Amino acid sequence: MINPRTQLTADQLQKPGIAAGQVDNAFFAPIEPAGEAQHGLAASIAIPQTPMQSNQPGVKVNGKAIDVFPAVILRLSSSEGDLVPLDRGLLRDSDGDSYWDLTLSPGKVFFEASDGRWSRAALPFQLSNIFENDTHHGIATFLFNETDISSIFFQIVAETKAFLVPDNLLAWGWLEGRVQSLGLDECDLARKAYREEKRDRLPMKSLNIWHSQATEDLMRDIGQGFGSETSIVNGLVKDQVIYATPCRMARGDYPYPRSMKFGIWSATKTAFCTIAYLRLAQVMKEDPRSYEVATLLPEARGNEKWAGITIGHCMDMATGIGTGAQNGTEPNVFGDYLIEPWQSRESEEGLNTYNHYHNWFLAPSQHAKNLAAFACPSYPWSAGAVARYRDQDLYIAGAALDALLKLHRGPDSRLWDMVRDEVYEPAGIHHAVKFHTIESDPASEAPLTDAGLLLTMDDVAALGKLILDDGKIQDQQILDPQLLNGIFSFDTNKGLPTGTYTEHGQVYYYGATWHLPYQSRGGQKMWIPTMRGYGGQYIQILPNRTISFRFGFDSYETDERYDGLKLVRLADAIDPF
Repeated sequence: MINPRTQLTADQLQKPGIAAGQVDNAFFAPIEPAGEAQHGLAASIAIPQTPMQSNQPGVKVNGKAIDVFPAVILRLSSSEGDLVPLDRGLLRDSDGDSYWDLTLSPGKVFFEASDGRWSRAALPFQLSNIFENDTHHGIATFLFNETDISSIFFQIVAETKAFLVPDNLLAWGWLEGRVQSLGLDECDLARKAYREEKRDRLPMKSLNIWHSQATEDLMRDIGQGFGSETSIVNGLVKDQVIYATPCRMARGDYPYPRSMKFGIWSATKTAFCTIAYLRLAQVMKEDPRSYEVATLLPEARGNEKWAGITIGHCMDMATGIGTGAQNGTEPNVFGDYLIEPWQSRESEEGLNTYNHYHNWFLAPSQHAKNLAAFACPSYPWSAGAVARYRDQDLYIAGAALDALLKLHRGPDSRLWDMVRDEVYEPAGIHHAVKFHTIESDPASEAPLTDAGLLLTMDDVAALGKLILDDGKIQDQQILDPQLLNGIFSFDTNKGLPTGTYTEHGQVYYYGATWHLPYQSRGGQKMWIPTMRGYGGQYIQILPNRTISFRFGFDSYETDERYDGLKLVRLADAIDPF
């Protein structure tokens, strides 16, 4: 506990100067002794785009500056000591100079005696970009009273793995906002919804509770072993309790960990695309895997390469489309995943693969993305024969599922709306954020099912419970139980071999999900369904009704070296499989 307050004092917030640098994250939390806020807050704060001080000055990505805070309107309300944003989705300033989109999370309002006639607010937020799925975690603070606010100090303190943006972005600075009062009705609705959201939250405790003689080496491996320095948080969800490490950052532990929305990159493939597939199967009363992509997406019609390729082939990474590695006799799941600039310089094959990927990745609209995906050549083998990891294929699976939903329910139906309203919200996943294609007409949007989902630790717990409950919420079957069991069962390997291994054997890929072989402490061979994303994002469903998760910022070179069974072993030691 930091005491007394020596940073972000009332004088500093009311008379801001040039910020010399970041401060300890503890200064964004109440400094003892602290009490209840003296004022209520119901304000709309208009923030203009603002230069940020940064360790990456002058860098632009896709013509946009990464050291500029976006123009945004912050609509905020206080509720029983909490700071509640009214807008929890993606806030975008598409016409501005900033590269960043913004998401807001609940924070705190409180009072410290040294603030005089002011109350104090702390606002967690995330910077991200609709083209990629890293989240840069920030926190802001300001003073407020009945009519006014002080200057706002903010800092960006950690990130899940960046792709286009240089790694390890740190930024900070001051924002000046124009304040208007909000109507009580809209604030009351937000407060009521937030109280319901809090009721769905699980208790959160330290993962260190499970430290014992039996788990000592396993806990040490998580805290000090390979990948520990690039971890933000590790955790288990067990018996309806979240057990997590502190969210480690350069400026101290993040003070509001359950407000962090993590960009989970390719873990989206399972957490959204597979879930959408299972929901659509339950709605349609048939398996969508067998539908051919070319019958659903007009850009593929007449394309001989895509004749006979189904949604299932796309979800299994087995389309037979690609350029990266022509030898299909040996498993080589990442043979087509040449996405880093250095890989494009190693061979003509690498350059072609890199260009095909980035032409697709940077295409903004669904039409342009589809054309780029369908322009890639095919391999000499047929679909379903070889697993090659391609983001394009999982994106196409989602676009095809969205088109299939429209055929079933009507042209105004949207895959994201179905999953959000019929799966996530009933399961207790509140305010998950999903990225879509960029369209002049929003009706043409397609969800990015290869990446682009932001989840909190509470969301991960709710998602895991839904899967472990066989897709049922109370007495209502939400997801197709037979197909769900076919993907998330533990007793058989499924899908295609990948050529990657754990210490217990070869990893397989099926249903947009990795299946990691594991031999339990009791000697039983099993397969661990794993949602896995770029930079070391992991969500795993375990046989003892435990969910494990890890979010971090591994480099491309070390990502494959991270041991994806670390938390599995710990869960097995705590409660044997």
